[in-house]
Amino acid sequence: RSLPFWTCARPWCSLLGMSAASAALFLPRQLFILGLIIVQLCVCLWFLFAAYDIRLYPIRDFGYIIHEFDPWFNYRATEYLAEHGLEKFFKWYDYESWYPLGRPVGTTIYPGMQMTAVAIWEGMKKVPEFTMATPSALLALRPAFNLANSLGFAFVPSVPDVFHYVPMSVNDICCMIPPWFGSIASLFTGLLAYEISRSVNAGLMAVGIMAIIPAHLMRSVGGEFDNEAVAVAAIVCTFWLWLRSIRNPGSCLWGILTGFSYIYMVLAWGGYIFVLNSIGLHALLLVGLGRFNSGVYKAYTLFFVIGTYGAMQVPVVGWQPIRSLEQMGPLLVFLGYQVLAFCDFYRRRNEMTTKAFIMFRIRVSVLFLMGLVIVAFLLYPTGYFGPLSARIRGLFVKHTKTGNPLVDSVAEHQPASSGIYANYLNLPLDYGFHGAVVCLWKRSSGCYFAAIYGAVAIHFSGKMSRLVLICAPICTIGCAIWCGFVLDFALEPILLLLGKKGYKGSEEDDAGEKSSVKNGDKSPGKNGAAESKAKAKSEAKDAKGKENKGKQAADSGKGKSQEKASAKKAAKHAGEFSQTPLEEHHEDHRPGGIMQIKHLIKSGMWESVPESSRKAYVDGRAFIDRNPLVLLARLGLSAAVLYTVIGYEPKVTTFVQHCHSVAKSLSNPKVVTMMRDRVHGMVKMDDYLKGYQWIDQNTPKDARVIAWWDYGYQITGIAKRTSIADGNTWNHEHIATLGRTLTSPEKKAHNAIRHIADYLLVWAGGGGDDLAKSPHLARIGNSVFPEHCGDDDPRCNKFGFHQDRSPTPMMAKSLLYKAVMHNLAAGVKLDPRFFKEVHTTKHGKMRVYQVMNISQESKDWIADPQNKICDAPGSWYCVGQYPPALAKLISKRKNFNQVEDFNRVGEKSAYTKMIEKERSGGGREL
Repeated sequence: RSLPFWTCARPWCSLLGMSAASAALFLPRQLFILGLIIVQLCVCLWFLFAAYDIRLYPIRDFGYIIHEFDPWFNYRATEYLAEHGLEKFFKWYDYESWYPLGRPVGTTIYPGMQMTAVAIWEGMKKVPEFTMATPSALLALRPAFNLANSLGFAFVPSVPDVFHYVPMSVNDICCMIPPWFGSIASLFTGLLAYEISRSVNAGLMAVGIMAIIPAHLMRSVGGEFDNEAVAVAAIVCTFWLWLRSIRNPGSCLWGILTGFSYIYMVLAWGGYIFVLNSIGLHALLLVGLGRFNSGVYKAYTLFFVIGTYGAMQVPVVGWQPIRSLEQMGPLLVFLGYQVLAFCDFYRRRNEMTTKAFIMFRIRVSVLFLMGLVIVAFLLYPTGYFGPLSARIRGLFVKHTKTGNPLVDSVAEHQPASSGIYANYLNLPLDYGFHGAVVCLWKRSSGCYFAAIYGAVAIHFSGKMSRLVLICAPICTIGCAIWCGFVLDFALEPILLLLGKKGYKGSEEDDAGEKSSVKNGDKSPGKNGAAESKAKAKSEAKDAKGKENKGKQAADSGKGKSQEKASAKKAAKHAGEFSQTPLEEHHEDHRPGGIMQIKHLIKSGMWESVPESSRKAYVDGRAFIDRNPLVLLARLGLSAAVLYTVIGYEPKVTTFVQHCHSVAKSLSNPKVVTMMRDRVHGMVKMDDYLKGYQWIDQNTPKDARVIAWWDYGYQITGIAKRTSIADGNTWNHEHIATLGRTLTSPEKKAHNAIRHIADYLLVWAGGGGDDLAKSPHLARIGNSVFPEHCGDDDPRCNKFGFHQDRSPTPMMAKSLLYKAVMHNLAAGVKLDPRFFKEVHTTKHGKMRVYQVMNISQESKDWIADPQNKICDAPGSWYCVGQYPPALAKLISKRKNFNQVEDFNRVGEKSAYTKMIEKERSGGGREL
């Protein structure tokens, strides 16, 4: 047989033999690979440190202080869990919040983050304090680190002379969890990128990009003890494990780990619905792509059963996985998978022909669908299916308003703008679509999952700016896949020159396959697996045998000759299909489905190309990989590519600087911020922190503080006093009562406040103070008390400012306006008979007033356990009640019938009707 012209035919090749030449390159190749692995490992560790280091700005500038609003509740819940244990935590009914009703914290919280913090705290306590000299190996790295610093590298760690370990407090652990999990999320994003692209370089770049991308920073800087800080790591971990479990049919046991990772995701954040539906949609897509097999079935079944069972053990979730409309899709996919698996089992056991299998599957599917319809028809009237929540529904409506003024008042629930994407995704966004092109070329199961993730993330973040957060991993992965593709392209010729096996030529491949089959070699080749070929021929025999059985049965009936021809044609197609080499994600040749249809289309397209052209393509491809001169030319091209990449250094530097800038801007803990003083320049402004601390130190322990719900978590967390409402927003009517009271005239407001509060707290001083928020307060109040602004004014436009910034009459009379502007605006002063000023912070950002003439009778009535409504005698679940003195006020409330509450009977608010009218095109857009 004549050898291809690029094959060595020199005398010295005959003397040494190709095996000897390959052996000579073995050591250099292994040394190069080892060096590459060491470099990749070092770079990965550097990226993980960068993820940790960039999140420490708040710790360095302000110390271990919890940020924002919600994290203060999370911290308080963690303290309670650490002190009382998990059993009491789940039975904790908190009467210091949502006064006088209280809140069942244990059944309304996703406790994963708190459990993680307490587990770390307990673990650290078991390790005694110690001091250890730094190992000499690390000290030896100091010169290298110093050199990196002098060259301008960012995120270079310092090496101390000694390491001193001291167990951390719960507060400090809560502050440090976001930086720790920032590194963990970066690592899992790298693993996810690798599983999608199967490129180590892509995975490595994903670690580096995810470490500092601003969309990931927005909820994970030090002190930002919020659910998303740990949830992002849980999201990418679950997604990675899912893709790992379906890599090939033998990987299905990874589905067990996927299920447990999903349980942690459920514990950590209400966004678990996004994870569940993404995996369910991908599992459905695999069926449509002809990639369903027993491995995929086992992986999804293990994930769904373990994950759903674990999720149902979380009190806040309960039976939602099998009742909520938001989670019904993955449940239907699970049931559909059982049907498909049963059909495959029946096909194998009965050795069914393709036609018989198709008809059998159609009959089973029809019966399955009929059963679903009957079950849904029986359950729907009973109220079994839960409604969509307002926030979830808001992700699908065309307009930006949900019909719930409380949800619509939250800034982070508004749609994301192009500026938000540019700020939080920045440079990776420019190259994310390049990665999509690479995925379009690869078309692996992971690439299809990335497409689903990207589409969902883009849609949801476009509806709610807060969800730009979930764009961070997929944007990172898209950019990383492109970067990995470029790096792999540059490194490939080096590896080929060092002896890596390249693409096989047509004649060599055919000879190799024949030899492999003859010798029983089961290892897969470059252009097709010998094992698959041998197995395929056996399957072809079986297929022909089955069709022959079908022919014999047909011979006994009418139309014998036609059916024989049909059977012969079917046997031919089955034989050709069964001879197709299996890809990694395939298990066998499943007849009568998408897999076979795709084969017919692809084989038809391939056969339409002349054989000479096909052979020329294969030989040409092998020539590029195996000819030394071409490889040297490719090496030169790689150098040019790397030179071009180096030319992007200014862009990368600008991106890193932007990430630093965003990290610094997110470092203000809210209760302490940096502000510019005319005399001293930039100074710390701690009015809010000092204000809450003043309340803690100067008011009775049983004092009740009324303020807008935004500050409830800080009142209970920092001031350690009872609040009227907080950011949980579980009771719309209660918040509306609070909003109506604060925006009512002073005397009218006092008549209600004296029965439920001892102190009034307002944020003042301009910016985002209470006057800026007050129109929302009035609008929310009007949704439950229609007489407040009137049904003719659902937006409460009569409560606000004129164009000259003077207050409208309704605002000018309100308690909120007078409390904020007390003794600051001409003629604005609170009546001392009702409210007495007791504290104003240094910069006037917080003002505290004592409520005069409080009703001790109402306070005692609320505190009496006999006046709480328990769900059972001796139960921990006992709901507080409003005092009788407020019965007249409460009777005026109309339960808020939200847009999503289609199971509730009642009239919708004027605001909801207005939004529905605008949504249908009958009014102007908000």
